[in-house]
Amino acid sequence: MLDPDEIICWLLGPARALPSPAPVLQELAQRLVRAGFPLWRLSFLLPQFHPLISSASYEWRPALGQVREIRFERERADGPIYHNSPMGLLHRTGRMVRRRLVGPEADLEFPLLRELHDQGAADYVLMPMRFGTDEPRTTGFSMVSDHPDGFSADQIALVQRILPALGAVCEIMIDRQKMAHLLETYVGREASRRILEGEVVRGGARSLEAVILFCDMRGFTARAEATPRDALLQLMNEYFTIVVGAVHGAGGEVLKFMGDGILAIFRLGDGEAAEEACARGLIGALDAFAGLDAMNDRRRTEGLDAIDAGIALHVGEVIFGNIGAPDRLDFTVVGPEVNRAARIEQMTKLVGRRILTSARFAELSPVRLVSAGSRRLRGVAQPQELFTPAAELRGERIPDAA
Repeated sequence: MLDPDEIICWLLGPARALPSPAPVLQELAQRLVRAGFPLWRLSFLLPQFHPLISSASYEWRPALGQVREIRFERERADGPIYHNSPMGLLHRTGRMVRRRLVGPEADLEFPLLRELHDQGAADYVLMPMRFGTDEPRTTGFSMVSDHPDGFSADQIALVQRILPALGAVCEIMIDRQKMAHLLETYVGREASRRILEGEVVRGGARSLEAVILFCDMRGFTARAEATPRDALLQLMNEYFTIVVGAVHGAGGEVLKFMGDGILAIFRLGDGEAAEEACARGLIGALDAFAGLDAMNDRRRTEGLDAIDAGIALHVGEVIFGNIGAPDRLDFTVVGPEVNRAARIEQMTKLVGRRILTSARFAELSPVRLVSAGSRRLRGVAQPQELFTPAAELRGERIPDAA
């Protein structure tokens, strides 16, 4: 018989250093199989601190060869599938759920149990696994067997004994994931990676070449005054979803929301020519307006007014890193080229174009851009020639340059 203290020592020792819950479950399953457990599936469910994902299930089966991770969307977390499941029952009662799936005692009250029965399973056990101290949580650890006799009482008791240690390990890993997910959600992928690697001291910054994108919604101040709170929040969330999705889809990084404004960069990757980064920036801008136009078509059918925005694109050297007060830092980009991009965005309304770029961007862009005239930018000594895509924007054709 397997010694539970041996597994507990492994969980509280070497297992804590593993990078994620998946290898922990993989090793635990292999230990139980070697001890004679008739395992057909082993899994547990862990909460996720992510704006889109509520939880993730980690599932091991001998036939898979590795642990499979299944993520569950937050908007469906409390739906009928959850309530009509063994996990819903466990949360309602706080007690173990044990169901035989074959023979005269078979109980297939939930769709999951019927699915497992159809796949050849014979015994199902879902045990509470608790973790956390300040706000204790309960999740489920399940074992499924395809052996006609299923699991013995001793085998179930052994697993129940090791679950507190497994819960402690999972809590550590959840905290790691929570920190990574929250940082990525609030400061972006690259900034979160660098913060987690220890770049947390003011002044820690480096210069890099990047395409800079500024996006700002038109007429937001007046709209905010006249729109009810909930409708305004819904509009902003839909607007940000479209623009951020377009930027991320083109390989950019959103660094900051400034009211209704967005600051993003397209970093020049290893060996990437500036022309490629400019192309990605322009694709992101065009995709953003394609999404906003589709949203406006729907808003018109609903009797709502359309929204518009301006986007500026510039390319140059930026300072990327920790900037701020000693105890309140921001991981962002600054520098004269960032300021210039912001000033160009302010000109989109005056010039009457949704996309304006600097002359430097137009020079490097693999897509032909046409002049939109020269303008004085606030804080810039000399007038700057601005450019725009030679395409129909806002229903009007930009004439080809002479």
